[in-house]
Amino acid sequence: MCFLSLVTIMKAACAIFRHDRVCFLCGIFTSHFSKNGFYTSLPKKSSEKEDLTAALFVPGNKAETVASVVTPHLEFSKQIENEITFRNNIAMRGMNVDVSDITRKWTAWKDIKSRRAEMEEKKSKIAKAIKALEKNHKKKASLDEMKEQGRKLRNEANSLAQQIRNLEETAVIPLLQLPNCLHHMTPHEEKLLFSFSKKPTFTFSPRSHRELGKITGELEFMANSPTSYYLRNNLSLLELVTTDHFLSILRAESYLPTCNSDFVKAAVLEGSGVHYLDRHRLNKLRGQEGKKEEDPLHLVGGGSLPAFVAYVTKQMIEKGDTLPQKFVTAGRNYQARGNECLTLFGCKQSTVVDGLILYSDTETLDEKQILDEALILLIRSFSTMGLHFRVVQYSGDSLKMYESGAVGIEMYSPAADQYQEVGRISLCGDYISRRLWTMYKIETEKKSASFISMMHIRFCNVTHLLGLIMENCQSENGMYVIPHHLLSCMNAFK
Repeated sequence: MCFLSLVTIMKAACAIFRHDRVCFLCGIFTSHFSKNGFYTSLPKKSSEKEDLTAALFVPGNKAETVASVVTPHLEFSKQIENEITFRNNIAMRGMNVDVSDITRKWTAWKDIKSRRAEMEEKKSKIAKAIKALEKNHKKKASLDEMKEQGRKLRNEANSLAQQIRNLEETAVIPLLQLPNCLHHMTPHEEKLLFSFSKKPTFTFSPRSHRELGKITGELEFMANSPTSYYLRNNLSLLELVTTDHFLSILRAESYLPTCNSDFVKAAVLEGSGVHYLDRHRLNKLRGQEGKKEEDPLHLVGGGSLPAFVAYVTKQMIEKGDTLPQKFVTAGRNYQARGNECLTLFGCKQSTVVDGLILYSDTETLDEKQILDEALILLIRSFSTMGLHFRVVQYSGDSLKMYESGAVGIEMYSPAADQYQEVGRISLCGDYISRRLWTMYKIETEKKSASFISMMHIRFCNVTHLLGLIMENCQSENGMYVIPHHLLSCMNAFK
């Protein structure tokens, strides 16, 4: 309930200061400064070298020097066992991956692991046989022969163990960078599912929200830091009201409010589908200059998937019959974008309303029901504003690494003449839970626990929506009209 208290405090502050000035410094964590022993990371120049290693999985040859936070479930058969499906998956995503090389290394790693397991079993049997011989005082020649067999098996097992350690860095780590398997319903091309109302038409040339913000004095981008911006007066209050609009709907639908951390460990970031070679660009913090950290913190914002899954990493839900479980939060979301994005659509920091649903992976029919319910909830939430939007099912090349499928809510930007995403439903399956060990108990004859399935929902990117409301509801004199439903809520604050 912490974020509710924060919203209440913000409302009171706005009332006291008459909504004069609410500051959102989007670039604050990307400049280089030190405070309390922490340093934020600037993007690395191409000339700078850094020994980047994976934090999610530590190979055996580094296990003595690097601590492992979590060890993922190393089973990739679901992704690459069917080579035709695997190739189709990679092709639909538009990725450049050597399928043959990955398959070959995976097969070799599995084969050596299997052979070593067989030898360990034989070693165990011989050890028991030796104990039995010693106990029964059998002939020394038989005992010596048995011990010699044990030594040979031990040497062979040690040799295989070394081969496994060598393959872990060249095979397992690349395997962990593979994307989620595509859902069978993911189309080859983007598909329009639903459209609400019509695009706005104007008798004049529509302005961008940045121009409108300058005319109204409600939006200011900083000249000395293009990634920083200020919301003022009505626009600052509109952000709070819009956030509350979505939260009130979700609370009524039994979503449990949570307050997530703004920072997550690198292993959690990789477990959420971020490639370890790209990780250093994502607002990395390091404890001390010149000191290498294997699992540093990253600033992602409480309104993000990594912030949600950090709480369920290495967790077991004791009662599987309590699923599905639904969570929602309102917070910041931080993206690693370049300074050329000088609009609310491209800023590094956004205010979002985010949700996560945990559900059983054995009840496939329930997944469709959960998806339908979430989509209806999104459509209902946006339709109350009376503005045009559309629902799109994304193709494979538009999906993120952790997504098997995704549906987006998009609103039209008249100034840019293109659609901007304001909401998104991401099907994750058990891709993340297998990497970060999130499980639930089940009582069956075959197994007692299983990996949980996840659905991440961006209920609203409030920052994007603010810019779209300004553009869709603008008038020729540079003013804009706030949608009636939100305006009535705003008037309650004044």
